[in-house]
Amino acid sequence: MSEPQDPLRSLFQQAAGAGQDGAPVAPVAEIAARGRRARRRRVTALVTVVGLAFGGAATAAALLSRPPAPVGPAGTPSPGRPSPDRPPSPVPTAPTTSPPASAPGYTSPPPTRNSTIDASPSGTEQGTATALP
Repeated sequence: MSEPQDPLRSLFQQAAGAGQDGAPVAPVAEIAARGRRARRRRVTALVTVVGLAFGGAATAAALLSRPPAPVGPAGTPSPGRPSPDRPPSPVPTAPTTSPPASAPGYTSPPPTRNSTIDASPSGTEQGTATALP
């Protein structure tokens, strides 16, 4: 079975024939030298990658094997704040005061369940609270 003649195909065949005739054949020593250079570059790259990997792993292991350094406070603690070594002391609270009896609309609170009523010398009654059971 014959193929039809393609003008582009015949042009490529002519160009390939002309290139083969004009290209010198490289000596075997030159081809071997190129192969050795390529192999040296591959081995050098592999050794570099392995060295970096082991160096990074050794550095990480050395950094992670040390106990962490103690961290001090961010600033000087103020005198009102307790130190972390001792529990906080109770903060005193100010006593609450009630409005004077002469204030308009003021009524005394009702006596509690456990309060006693004492008569004061002025004749007014005053309630005192006792401890709850």
